[in-house]
Amino acid sequence: MNYWLMIVAMALITFSVRYLLLARSVPVRIGPRLQRLLTYSAPAVLTALWVPIVFFPEDKLAISTTNPYLLGAMVAIGLACTRLSTLLVVGISIGFFVALQLQVFG
Repeated sequence: MNYWLMIVAMALITFSVRYLLLARSVPVRIGPRLQRLLTYSAPAVLTALWVPIVFFPEDKLAISTTNPYLLGAMVAIGLACTRLSTLLVVGISIGFFVALQLQVFG
């Protein structure tokens, strides 16, 4: 299949769905129950992204102290619990992960 056609089609679908729900000129309103349910969509999508990366870095379950992804995630969770700013948590966590990678592969 033509990749450009697929990219354009997906862009149109994404735009149309968002336009219908966010444009003030379209009289579509979301009820309070659906709005409450939609608050769970971002955590669900983010969890679906990070779980395979952290726990299955080489397509097999890797729960050990040699898994830099798991250690980096644990540091990020610990730092986030201290109420530091998000940018600081991300920066320190990435720095810790890179240091682990350089130590393992360096």
